Amino acid sequence: MSDESSIAHMAKELDGVPIDLLINNAGVAELDSYTTATKEHFMRQFEINSVGPFLTTRALHNNLKLAADVHELAVVASVSTILGSIEANLDGAFGPPEKVYYDNFKLPNGGLYGYRASKTALNMINANLAMDLKKDKIAAIVLQPGYVKTDINHHNGVIEPETSVAGMTTVLLGVTLEDTSKFYDFQGPELPW
Repeated sequence: MSDESSIAHMAKELDGVPIDLLINNAGVAELDSYTTATKEHFMRQFEINSVGPFLTTRALHNNLKLAADVHELAVVASVSTILGSIEANLDGAFGPPEKVYYDNFKLPNGGLYGYRASKTALNMINANLAMDLKKDKIAAIVLQPGYVKTDINHHNGVIEPETSVAGMTTVLLGVTLEDTSKFYDFQGPELPW
């Protein structure tokens, strides 16, 4: 997702094809800590988790605009995480009970330096995309899938992929242009930046 020549090739292959929904979902996570994080860890995660979605969205802008011209809306949904929320991290274990997200499963605050920072950057990139794309009737939102049992966490999550996908689908079906720049949990509520 971070290789510019591959992204350009994809855009060329899709030239003239309307895209109603673009989901930026590629991601990597280095399970680093304060003592183990390296520049290489940071840069790899930023390239794939933050820069890649931006480059992909920009490369497919004309495709999204084609769809929006016909259907009055196209959507860019970037998959992020509450781990990229500065507010939630500062609240301590994702804050008071009303701010607990993973069905009362609490992940620790801090750590995962490169992953968290790359997802925070993705959130800001999406906020900027929301401003730049709105004039073309393209909504840009951020989606948190929850702590899903996937390869990225060695299947240690607490949510089945099917549950997450069903929830994200419901959220995506309700997106309007007025929702651009919002950060949604797969269960529907808006999340803090």
